[in-house]
Amino acid sequence: MKTRMTELFGIEHPIMLSGMNWLTTPKLAAAVSNAGGLGVLAGSHYDKDGIREAIRELRELTDKPFGINLVLGVGTRELISVVIEEKVPVLNYALGRPPQIAPVIEAVHEYGGKVIGTTAFVRHALRSEQLGSDAVIITGYEAASHSGNVGALVLVPSISSAVKVPCIGAGGYTDGKGLVAALALGAEGIAMGTRLAATQEAEVADAIREVWLKATIEDTVIDPAFDGINCRVIRNKAAQDLLEKNRWPIIDAIQAGLHMKKALNLSYPEVIRTARAIKGQESGVGGGKRSWASTMRFAVGSRLFAKATTDGDPVNGILMCGQGAGHIEDIPTVAEVIQRTIAEAEDIIRAASAKLA
Repeated sequence: MKTRMTELFGIEHPIMLSGMNWLTTPKLAAAVSNAGGLGVLAGSHYDKDGIREAIRELRELTDKPFGINLVLGVGTRELISVVIEEKVPVLNYALGRPPQIAPVIEAVHEYGGKVIGTTAFVRHALRSEQLGSDAVIITGYEAASHSGNVGALVLVPSISSAVKVPCIGAGGYTDGKGLVAALALGAEGIAMGTRLAATQEAEVADAIREVWLKATIEDTVIDPAFDGINCRVIRNKAAQDLLEKNRWPIIDAIQAGLHMKKALNLSYPEVIRTARAIKGQESGVGGGKRSWASTMRFAVGSRLFAKATTDGDPVNGILMCGQGAGHIEDIPTVAEVIQRTIAEAEDIIRAASAKLA
């Protein structure tokens, strides 16, 4: 199955791995690339030395194209420099302002790399294309983590009709039906997050896999309470606790700041600068800037997200999860997910063609 997405990145199948912090390890990203898709490593939770080590580990595991996902403007300046020094084939960025984005795109293009902008609004997709992105990801309301308020059925054709670069659908895609739907709506392929995380190669606790297997399409909740931006997660005790709080918790905020300092190897002044950078980002809903309360929620959320994925605690941690988790019924290999997605998509297309004939 050839599309503009496969041609742009030099991959076999129009499927990519969503960059999910703490979940998309080098092992999982390499498995997706080796299976013919585009493996993407989430990089924002690393420090400078850690991301360089992860990139080199990924290169040892695959000789196929791969990418790095970074949230721009959140203490990632040093991470971006490493990505450029290592000449990572594909950079997938999220958030950021045009003055931050433009020089990064230019630097990646200078060594022959490609850039994907993650968007949830038509205006952001247009701006990403204007700044030089080679493709855009269209994040529907169904997605895990952050999105706007518009579902894929409306959002994908709206953006794919507005831009000329290849579009990639994200949010709720778990099988061949979703792939065919995305293609019909104007996308050139799909990004899978939760479905590819629920595989044998994913380095997660069995308790997390059990959550995905048991989840229904109604077991997630989306709200800014978790990290200051509209964020979809599994509804559990930790999520419910945050939903019930009327203001950001100062104790949690202090603990989160200490967690950020340790995880990113920052000095106290750097923690403050990073918090200010986060505060300057758009909230994602309505385009407004973050408040300080929203900024602290981001720090609190980051700590709880790591608790779920890294510590394997799906009760007291917060697990980002898309509505597509309701379609997950097994834990296969990455190759099996991709192969059966493509096979199912081809069968659907052939059946539709026969009906037309």
